[in-house]
Amino acid sequence: MDEIVCANTAFRYWRCPPQVRDLYPCLPSSEEDWRALAQSPFVVDVLKTPVVAAASTRSNLHSDLRHTIRWNEAYAGNISIDTGMGFSVTDPLNTLFTMTRSISHSDLVLAMYEFCGWFSIFKPSASSELALELASSDEACPSTEKLFELDETQDEPPWKRVYATAQPKSNEMSRQGKEENNKDRGKGTSLWMRKPLIEIEELQRFAARVRSEMWGKQFYEAAQQVIGVAASPLEVAGIMLFSRPRRQGGAGFNNIYVNDLTPLSVSARQIAGQKVCYGDIMIVNPITMKAVIIEIQGEVVHGSGAVLDHDATRMTALQSMGYDVILVTHDMLNDRNQLDTIIHSVCDRLELNYKPKTKAMQRAETRLRANVLSNWLEIGI
Repeated sequence: MDEIVCANTAFRYWRCPPQVRDLYPCLPSSEEDWRALAQSPFVVDVLKTPVVAAASTRSNLHSDLRHTIRWNEAYAGNISIDTGMGFSVTDPLNTLFTMTRSISHSDLVLAMYEFCGWFSIFKPSASSELALELASSDEACPSTEKLFELDETQDEPPWKRVYATAQPKSNEMSRQGKEENNKDRGKGTSLWMRKPLIEIEELQRFAARVRSEMWGKQFYEAAQQVIGVAASPLEVAGIMLFSRPRRQGGAGFNNIYVNDLTPLSVSARQIAGQKVCYGDIMIVNPITMKAVIIEIQGEVVHGSGAVLDHDATRMTALQSMGYDVILVTHDMLNDRNQLDTIIHSVCDRLELNYKPKTKAMQRAETRLRANVLSNWLEIGI
């Protein structure tokens, strides 16, 4: 393919784990037949049609197989990467920038959080799923810390898949037998852990640079909402519901730190079995120097027993040092009354003045909640 793949198609490429990409053959040349290219396995399963590509000509193509967007800079600068699969793709920053014109503002913010975060959302096809199961050596419970554990053959940490914790009933377990593969873990989810594709500082510098370009203002405004490096979609939802201004549906808390590194005391180290902990969302009152840590608990993200145990010991260790720790689940974030109770509790613990939301603020919160707790697989579709 001669054109540079960009926008939503490039977004789907960057979401795809390397071990899944390696299962597919290279794409055929688009010069031979675009219909044959559109029917190649990687396009059918991952990129989808229409394939969005950058064009340096005035005319834009719009068909069921291919869309082109006019973008002269695409072929003038160093903004693309050769995938080794028979096509080039925009780098993560320019992928987000070219998506600005085709997705909603809220989805653009979520996409930015994903590229700047420790996670990716991807659902393999049935055939890829089978191949992954046959070749899988992933651990059942990957953690952020274990992403940095490399062997001598690795140049960078591999992507790790998160597995569900659905436990079969006792009679089912006896019928299945303990000899089955993956007996210690559940079904693979659409959540994958990896190193961030973009540093937040890179995103902010890029947003400032393109601010004066077409679609640059919208991109810049979205980038200003990314305030931390999240480890899951549910963390992103918590960050936005607690940090966004009240008129935009959030709780309006300032001084929020995401996955903040907290050194542990000697006694806390004995509880946690480590020297430092990461608090999911830390909200600080700089005047009183009090802090509340929000620990996000999600079924998909923290679904395995080992991760739950890690969260429990981490929470106990932080509490032993005097931190107020509040455990928040998806259902709590999704319920207006429960979320309001949590916000009220945070205000009390931080000695902040609590103000009930107006009807207009409540409607804005409903819209924000619908956006941040949506199906992440549908971003860019």
